[in-house]
Amino acid sequence: MDVGIVGAGPSGLYLAKLIGRMHNVQIIEEDKSLGIPLHCTGLISERMAHALGLVEVVENKYDTITITTDLKHRGLTLALRRNRVVMLNRPGLENHLLSQINGVEVKLGVRALEVSRDRGIVKGSGGYVGKFDLVAIGEGARGFLAKAVVGNRPYTRVGLQADGKSRHLKDLIADEGHIIVLFGRRYSGSFFSWIVPKGDGSFRVGVVDSEGQVSAMFRRLLKITDLSPMRVFGGRVVVGSTSTVYGLGKVALIGDSTGVTKSLTGGGIVTGMLTSAMLAKAIAESEGPEEAVLRYNRAMGTLGSLSKIYTAISRALYSNIEAAEVALEGLDGGYIEVDDYDNHLEAIVRILAGLRGFRHIARALTMLNIEGSLLANLLTSL
Repeated sequence: MDVGIVGAGPSGLYLAKLIGRMHNVQIIEEDKSLGIPLHCTGLISERMAHALGLVEVVENKYDTITITTDLKHRGLTLALRRNRVVMLNRPGLENHLLSQINGVEVKLGVRALEVSRDRGIVKGSGGYVGKFDLVAIGEGARGFLAKAVVGNRPYTRVGLQADGKSRHLKDLIADEGHIIVLFGRRYSGSFFSWIVPKGDGSFRVGVVDSEGQVSAMFRRLLKITDLSPMRVFGGRVVVGSTSTVYGLGKVALIGDSTGVTKSLTGGGIVTGMLTSAMLAKAIAESEGPEEAVLRYNRAMGTLGSLSKIYTAISRALYSNIEAAEVALEGLDGGYIEVDDYDNHLEAIVRILAGLRGFRHIARALTMLNIEGSLLANLLTSL
C-alpha cells in the first residue's frame, strides 16, 4: 500500500516506523527541520517512555508536582509513587524516531494544502502532488486539513514557553525533580502556568491561555519567575474535542489532529503515538485503505471516549478558574500520594475528596471506573 503521511511530528514518524517495512511510505513536512519550531514541554510518564522506546531522549525525571496559587505558598503536593514524569528532548525525539525508520522518503519544506479523501491525492506548496492509497493527517493542532477533510476541529488554546536561567527559581526549587504548577487568574484565565527544572540548572516556564491573553500572561510569568530567557517558543495546544470521527474514505487523522489528548494538561505525545499504533494495526488487518479507515474509527472508540470524559472535566474546571482557585487555597500545605501519573482522574478524585462541597463529584468520578493503566494496556494490546 502507498501511504502518505502529512506531518513529521512524533505521531507521523511513529506511524512511519510501524508500517515502513511493509508499505511504501512518504512523509510530507512543512518545516525544513524536524522538531522545529518547538511547541510542547515534552512531559510524559516514565512508564510510557519505556513502552514507546523513548528512554534515550529523556532529559530529566520528576517525582513531585506542587499545584499552588502563589509561589510564596506551600501549595498542594502530589507525590508520584510509582510512575514518575520525564521530560523528553525536543527535537531529539523526532530525530530519534527518524533514526529508526528505513526506506521512508521524507519531504521537508512542503506544506500540504489540500487532501482528497476519496482519491488519496495530496496537493502542497511548490507544486507538490502526491497520489496515495491512504493518507494519514498528523498536522498537529493547526487542524486546517482535519476540518476540511473530516470535519474535526479540536478545541485549542495558545501556549508560550521559555527556557532560561533564574537565580530566584534556583533558590526556590532546590529539587531538580520537582514541577511547580501555578493555578489561578494571575497566571492564566483559562488554563495554568508551569515551572519545570530541566536538570541542567535551567528552567522551562510556560503558560497556556486564550489567544488574546497569553502574551500578557507570559510576560507576567517571566517577571514573577525572574527568568532570563535563552529560547522562547510556543504554538497551539489541543485541550479536547467532542468528535467521534477520525477518518473518512482513504484519509485518517492521527495525533493532535484527532483532538484526543490529555485535556487537563494539554499533553498529546503519548495519545498521539497511540493513535498511530491503532492506525498501523488497522492497516495490517485490512485488505484495503477504506477498510483500514473503518477499522481505525472503531478502534479509536475507547481512547476517544476517555478523551471526551477528560474534555468535559477540563472544560468544567477551566471555565470556573475563580472557584477552583479558592478551593485550591483551602488545600494549601496538603500532601497527596498518586500512584499513576497517566491517570489524571485518580489525582482529581483524591483532590476533590479533600474539598468540602466537592466530595459528591469525587464519588461520581470514581464510579466511572477508568483504569489508571488504560494507556499502557492499549499500547500492550497493539
